[in-house]
Amino acid sequence: MISFKPNPHKLRVTPSSKEPGRFDWSITRDDMVVRQSVRSFGSEGASEADGDVAFREITAQWQSVR
Repeated sequence: MISFKPNPHKLRVTPSSKEPGRFDWSITRDDMVVRQSVRSFGSEGASEADGDVAFREITAQWQSVR
């Protein structure tokens, strides 16, 4: 039997608190930060693209241990 479990991780892109006009990303699980960007990005899209790479890595690790 196949059981489907939704991915508990979420990618969030937010305006940078340290650098106005730039964006940071973070990956959370149960509202706790698992990983976050080490630098800010000039656009929301660039931040999301970089965060998506990390999100896919975490998702692959999560799926391999289930």
